[in-house]
This record gives sequence, C-alpha cells and structure tokens, in this order.
Amino acid sequence: MDRKESFARHYLETGVLGAYETAEVAWDEVVNGKCAPCFEDAMVVFGTEQTHIDRRMDIGGRSFRIRSVFPAAGHTPTDKLLALIDAELEKSTHSA
Repeated sequence: MDRKESFARHYLETGVLGAYETAEVAWDEVVNGKCAPCFEDAMVVFGTEQTHIDRRMDIGGRSFRIRSVFPAAGHTPTDKLLALIDAELEKSTHSA
C-alpha cells in the first residue's frame, strides 16, 4: 500500500485527514491541591481567577495560537462529574 492509499484508508476509517500527534507530558504541576499535566509544547499559567494553557500549532503550513481557559474556582466539568459520582456513591451506601 502506498502513502496516498494509507492516508485515504485512515481518512475513511477515522474521518481525520492527516496525522495528529499529541505531545508527551513533561511533568505534573500541583497548585492548590489540583494536578495539571504540563506539556513540552504548552505553557500553563495559574492565576487567581483562571488557569489558562497556551500552545502554538502548525497545521497545513499555517500557525495557530490555542488558549484553553479553566476557572480557578474549581467548577470545571470534571469537578462537577466527580461531585455527581461522589453523591451517587454516598446515596447507594446509605440505601444499602
């Protein structure tokens, strides 16, 4: 199978055209009891109001700046999901 056939097969199977490779976690930063993975290609900034992660991505010869913003107050979707799981577990232990 040549390279073009490989790209075509990948696109048909995944719906993603081209390669996508994630960077490895370089270290974990712990701030206020929360762990944040830090990557070699990103900068994490912890503020009082929010935490944001900045990175630059090169796609198709164009450069993009990406910023992910998370509230510092602990109201992330992950925090809400964990609270829901804890509430369900507590409810099931009281009813058993």
